[in-house]
Amino acid sequence: MRRVFVFIAIGMGSGAVAGDLAEMDTFGWWIGAVTAFLLAAASSVLMKHSRGKCFIRTGMALCAFFIGGMLLQSYAAEADARATRLAELHEIEGTVVSMRQTADKMQVTVRTDQGDVLVGCYNSRLQPVMLAGKSVRCSGDLFLPQQRRNPGCFDYRKYLMSCGISAQMTVRNIEVIKGNASFLHRSAILIREHFARELAVSMKEPVRGMVTAMLFGDKSMLDREVYETFQKNGTAHILAVSGLHIGFLYGIFNFFWRGRKGLFFYGTASVLLFAYAALAEFSPSVVRAVLMILMHLGAGVFRRRYDLLTSTAFTFMLMLVYNPMQLFHTGFQLSFLAMASLGVILPCMKEVYSGIFLSSLAIQAGMMPYTAYLFNYISWSAFLVNVPVIFLAGILMPAAMSMIPFSFLCEPLFQAAALFLEQGCRILLWINDFFYMEGSLFFDTASPPVFFTAAYYGILFLAVSEKGRILFIRKKWKVLAAGAGMVLLFSGLLAVSLQEGFSGPGVTFVDVGQGDCIHIRTPEGRNYMIDGGGSIRYDVGKKTLKPYLLKNGVTKLDAAFATHLHEDHFGGLRSLAQEGLIEKIGVYEGNRLLEDKLEQETDAELFYLYKGQRVVLGEGIFLDILAPERKNSREYELLARKQDDENAGSLIMKLTFLDMTVLITGDIDQEGEELLMKSCTREQLQCDVLKVAHHGSKYSSSEAFLDVASPEIAVFQVGRNSFGHPAPSVIENCRQKGIMVYRNDTSGAIRTGKNKDGNSILVQRMIE
Repeated sequence: MRRVFVFIAIGMGSGAVAGDLAEMDTFGWWIGAVTAFLLAAASSVLMKHSRGKCFIRTGMALCAFFIGGMLLQSYAAEADARATRLAELHEIEGTVVSMRQTADKMQVTVRTDQGDVLVGCYNSRLQPVMLAGKSVRCSGDLFLPQQRRNPGCFDYRKYLMSCGISAQMTVRNIEVIKGNASFLHRSAILIREHFARELAVSMKEPVRGMVTAMLFGDKSMLDREVYETFQKNGTAHILAVSGLHIGFLYGIFNFFWRGRKGLFFYGTASVLLFAYAALAEFSPSVVRAVLMILMHLGAGVFRRRYDLLTSTAFTFMLMLVYNPMQLFHTGFQLSFLAMASLGVILPCMKEVYSGIFLSSLAIQAGMMPYTAYLFNYISWSAFLVNVPVIFLAGILMPAAMSMIPFSFLCEPLFQAAALFLEQGCRILLWINDFFYMEGSLFFDTASPPVFFTAAYYGILFLAVSEKGRILFIRKKWKVLAAGAGMVLLFSGLLAVSLQEGFSGPGVTFVDVGQGDCIHIRTPEGRNYMIDGGGSIRYDVGKKTLKPYLLKNGVTKLDAAFATHLHEDHFGGLRSLAQEGLIEKIGVYEGNRLLEDKLEQETDAELFYLYKGQRVVLGEGIFLDILAPERKNSREYELLARKQDDENAGSLIMKLTFLDMTVLITGDIDQEGEELLMKSCTREQLQCDVLKVAHHGSKYSSSEAFLDVASPEIAVFQVGRNSFGHPAPSVIENCRQKGIMVYRNDTSGAIRTGKNKDGNSILVQRMIE
């Protein structure tokens, strides 16, 4: 059977996805695998014609499906058990297997008996050379990695699990202890550190950061703006060690080898590839490339035909058996998708076009929809710029790789290679900037729906595959229609399975850490945001809210509202406006004096709000402004001079969302609550959902105010902080009054809405 491993690999990958989505007892997976195996075995014995081959393939794919699901669940269960055991400790011992150093911290991966731990070292006096590959003892705060906190966004815990890391630690003390050092890891770290020191003497930024990124995948020294430009051009793969780099290395070695290509050649090439993979910390794309080249070498040794798709499929299965969580690693996904594009799309495309852009067109046809799904951008320049960039990289990478041994053996040759490489990298930067065209060929996009993405790839690979083309030539329309129907059915099932319960109309309290943010999605498809979090140390708008919106199908907000201008409420909105996702922002009219400053910061249209206004957001959906009252210009000037605490001037709004009401209280304190109770009726303040004032501060949410508002649930928008938010007394007051308490710091994003009969509030939490 031709390329049977492709069917098995598809089955195993699908099973791993199913294992992540659906809990099933190990015994059930075993029963399924054995049943599918018996189906394949019976088909091979009883059926000798083409239909029998189809049943054999189906049985083998189903068997692999159940094995993939079982492997994933078993690995995840063991990883959770390791993480639980680690979380009970305050001290760990293990071997340093990798490290990354930035200006303010050093991240060290420590391999222990209980699993790998990612250790963050702040202000450590120990230098990397002192820790490289050594046995260490770390004491500090161990904790589980952060889960996905907003729908559709990055799952850091799953990412670390795909790297084999079970827990994290913020270290208070780290010391080297006696023990056997890891020769492999110590050598790899020391080579990288030595090379970085030599490079610092010979090169300036941003070229130095580019070289370390290209050689080792270390982006800690890479200028952020430079990296974003490469990302937006679709050329960022040059700045991460990938299969392309391994291909360059193997090609160089193969070119300069002048002896007979016998066992010694194959053995030497294998050692060289393994050594470079160790320098790149065995990233998934590098491991994939090394394994495939080793299979190519093995085919040469045993004089067998090498098939790209079969090799890709077999490598895929090997890596999933080792760690099935790698399936959720972005590098793993993109690496295998690129190989599938080359193996399936390129041969078909070659029949109609064989020019210089052939490989680029084939890869982009396979990568672009998934890149849009993952990273929320489309770059049309990627079709063109990759040709000169990859050509130039093919010249620069040999020089960069030669610098590693030269840094130890010959300083003059190192300096000469550094000079050549620096000029080449500057040309590479110029080419990338030229094709970037100030972003004119790049644009942000919402993630395509899961159904569309899955259907696109299923139909594409069905249509352009060798088997699909044969069926088309033979006019087997029924078979093709059946295949397309199966693709659409699978796409629909996948889309339903991946739903997180946050799609559709509703009110979502977005997790922005220590800050407020409410996303309103109306049945008509309009989107509004009240506050946007913010931090002076972290760009919440660009790094949290923008991905959240684009992942959930929102490319532009219809309007935003800021309760007040403190950073933890307004900072995210300001950043979103700068990114082009907001054009209108509503603020209290007292901020009219700051109009020029705010318009300059946001480049957005401002509109002003005060007590008594009603802002209609959709049919049956509106905001009533309850405070502050409108004042004249003179009073606003006096208020601006006297008011030290802007919290007292927070906009107080009551959102009516169909049958549900939400009271939004900004950061007012108990004095503000008293003024509110005096100026508003009980009916105006009563609500189903209370956004607790000032993140649950002990100076807000008095018992009297809770009695008047009488909410069914209270939402605390809070993250990790040093202010003592939320105060235990406030939480206790809510619970004593029968108010259900929900918190972003423990539940992630929280979505609220009424049930079908309108009698009670439905709450969906990101983290149950």
